[in-house]
Amino acid sequence: MRVSLLFILLLPALWLSAGSACAAEFVLTPLLCVQQKNHSCAVTLKVRWQQASPTCLYLLDKPDTPLLCGPAVFSQELPLQLHKNSQFVLRAVNSSTVLAQRQVKVLTIDFNAGDKLLKRSRWGTQ
Repeated sequence: MRVSLLFILLLPALWLSAGSACAAEFVLTPLLCVQQKNHSCAVTLKVRWQQASPTCLYLLDKPDTPLLCGPAVFSQELPLQLHKNSQFVLRAVNSSTVLAQRQVKVLTIDFNAGDKLLKRSRWGTQ
C-alpha cells in the first residue's frame, strides 16, 4: 500500500522530468560580437544542443560544410572570425531539415570617429 501510494505521488515528477529530458534545445552565445572598423570580429562561440539525434551546426553562408557535428547532447566552444552578421543553423546529420537557427550580430565601431567629432566641435572644422 505504501509503495503504491509513493509511486502515485512521484508519478507527476517522473513524468515532468522525462518530458524535459526529450525537449529540444539549442544555445549559442554570445549573440553579439564587437569589432573595430576594418578588422574581423574574433569570437569564441559557446555551442550547446540537446536534440533527438546526432546533429551538425552550419553557417548559413556555407550550407554544405558543417562547423561542428556531435551526438544528440553536445557542448563545445568554437573560435571563429566573423566579418558580418552570421546566421547559424542546426540540422540533423544527413538531413537538410533545419532544427533551429540563431543569428550572431556583428557591431562595427570606429574608435577614431569620436576624435573627429571632437575636433569638429572644438574648431568648427570638418
